Amino acid sequence: MWKPEDYGGIKKIRIPSSKIWHPDFVLYNNADGDFAIMQETKALLEYTGLITWTPPAIFKSYCEIRVTYFPFDLQNCSMKLGTWTYDGKLVIINPESDHPDLSNFMESGEWVMKDYRGWKHRVDYSCCPDTPYLDITYHFLMQRLPLYFIVNVIIPCLLFSFLTGLVFYLPTESGEKMTLSISVLLSLTVFLLVIVELIPSTSSAVPLIGKYMLFTMVFVIMSIIVTVIVINTHHRSPSTHIMPQWMRKVFIDTIPNLMFFSTMKRPSRNKQGKQIFTEDTDISDISGKPGPATVTYQSPLTKNPDVKSAIEGVKYIAETMKSDQESNNAAEEWKFVAMVLDHILLGVFMLICIIGTLAVFAGRLIELNQQG
Repeated sequence: MWKPEDYGGIKKIRIPSSKIWHPDFVLYNNADGDFAIMQETKALLEYTGLITWTPPAIFKSYCEIRVTYFPFDLQNCSMKLGTWTYDGKLVIINPESDHPDLSNFMESGEWVMKDYRGWKHRVDYSCCPDTPYLDITYHFLMQRLPLYFIVNVIIPCLLFSFLTGLVFYLPTESGEKMTLSISVLLSLTVFLLVIVELIPSTSSAVPLIGKYMLFTMVFVIMSIIVTVIVINTHHRSPSTHIMPQWMRKVFIDTIPNLMFFSTMKRPSRNKQGKQIFTEDTDISDISGKPGPATVTYQSPLTKNPDVKSAIEGVKYIAETMKSDQESNNAAEEWKFVAMVLDHILLGVFMLICIIGTLAVFAGRLIELNQQG
């Protein structure tokens, strides 16, 4: 201490910090191994004996990242500052204010500071219960800015899901349903390999974005499995598969009416029998001459081997045509069932895509909105 009038009115001087005593102030939760302040800058000494020392320092502290809600996560990180060897009886430390000075704080493109506070703590250790140890802990509540992950991860996965649903809008006759499904799966696989480094690598919890990517992968694989079933149904033939009556009633008679498939062409099931020539056929029908409408007689011409052979040939052709028509009708019924399945699955998969996306993210977004 000195009197300013004795030294030309000098009230303060700057001296090397190595010439004065200063507490061994350290950051307890340091992440790079440099606990103490290493920069020896000058201290400001006033005539009253007050010493002000503000050394510049960059501290790196560790913070346990909770990835459960990534990328819509909030992180509460802290910095614990205090003396290393001096207890509370020797050195008293107090925060300048409850809120640290952020005048030189630079905004980050990934995080936004939601809240920050500092508290003074007193810790009593079991070795020396009568000796308090003081520290000042600053807590920083930071929220991740999710726009980058929404644009580069979530929206592409959502588009993959919608593209998967459009597989069922593609006609089976085109032969490209399975090609499109496999292409979507391969594209999604390559996409996931590219963005895997964006996701925190931890086994403590599965982040939201990881759950959504898993949902998208399962969604695409399920669409491939269902597409195989639809294609198999479309190409079924009556010689290998007979349609059950319940399936015909559900997928041909009931569901199209409930879903207003008014423009869908249904297979005709004409049960009217064709007239087959027999040996008792009125010969006037063969010759084209009018004959009795109700009288049937065995014409002598039917005993002619050539005429009889012709009648048998016509009979065979008629039966063959009838069998082919029934086979075509049965095949058309299977194609119709496959078409109905495509329409149903298109709506179901689109609905699952929307519900699944909302189920993964909606709860967390509502919670963040309520927190402000």
